Amino acid sequence: MSVLITDAGGEHALAVIRSLGRRGIRVVAADSTRWTRGGFSRFCTARAVYPSPVRGVREFREGLGRLIDVFKPEILLPMTLRTILAMTPVRREIESRVRLAPLPSEESLSVAADRRATIGLAASLGLAVPHTVVLRDPADLAVLRSILAYPVVIKPRSSESPTAAGGIALSGSPEYCPGPDELSGAYLSVHRRAPSPLIQEFIPGDGYGISALYDRGRLKALFAHRRRPRPGDPGGALGESVAPPPDMVEPARALLEALQWHGAATVEFKRDARDGRPRLMQIDGRLWNSLPLAVASGIDVPFLLYTLALEGTCPERFDYRVGIRGRSLAADAQRLLWLTDPVPFVAGIAGAALRSLDGRASPRRAPALEGASEV
Repeated sequence: MSVLITDAGGEHALAVIRSLGRRGIRVVAADSTRWTRGGFSRFCTARAVYPSPVRGVREFREGLGRLIDVFKPEILLPMTLRTILAMTPVRREIESRVRLAPLPSEESLSVAADRRATIGLAASLGLAVPHTVVLRDPADLAVLRSILAYPVVIKPRSSESPTAAGGIALSGSPEYCPGPDELSGAYLSVHRRAPSPLIQEFIPGDGYGISALYDRGRLKALFAHRRRPRPGDPGGALGESVAPPPDMVEPARALLEALQWHGAATVEFKRDARDGRPRLMQIDGRLWNSLPLAVASGIDVPFLLYTLALEGTCPERFDYRVGIRGRSLAADAQRLLWLTDPVPFVAGIAGAALRSLDGRASPRRAPALEGASEV
């Protein structure tokens, strides 16, 4: 058997390559550049290059089609929203040539990819969400400025979206706005690259990801992790596997099951430091970036997804080790280039390494979900 994966430069793609390659499955690592981390893995069978969908969706599809003809993979596994969006209009054509890894319907994917639609669905289900405003006209900022409760965050509606020129636009990062004087500048900064962004209440507290694998609306695997600030670097985060918080698992399941989800997704929350309640941030409708942490904790999501694609079903997995911590060395190196004071950041990395060596963060097992079977 063989698998062609896209976007092989991502850490989650590398986790897939390692997981499947260790099991003797041939993996072709494809990306829009030849210099990609996944392509240099010893578990990678071959490397391939396709045109970037950011520059042109049509060229990307044609290039991907040529790779399918050359390598003849049994399964095609897209790893990012941009490649999934580029494939979606011609999904049936692709599926006539290669088995596509499990993905939700186009309608479900459009809700998950649009933060406004996600918030709307969550509110209709009675789930806690941040107070959110969407302007019809940027001129309304003048009225809104004096009635908002600050701080707020200006967020693009989607992280990536098709453009009129035939490519995929990357929307960029949200903007933090501490007070009314900064509102216009922060809003217009996002609006220029991603029209009609959300103005959302800032939620203080740790972030959580409830990651799941679904088989046509049926839960097959679940993993939870917490993101905590990096020492000396408030802009980054460390990941740690945690027992699934029931007050986040229930709303995550409600959302994904309302969408009849098929495949992998992460529902992101923040636990509000003001009242302890979790509030929904967004749905990431694909294999998540912190996938290596799930694999290290004992849930081999890539192989479960591969099995689901190949056999139409897969074992259920809900048991994993908690207290496993993960960080990206590549991201750490990049952040060192722009931090104005890297000393606390480096000290934090060294301290984390020493704590892991002396066993102070000993892992334990996550409790099984009530009513769920284990493998």
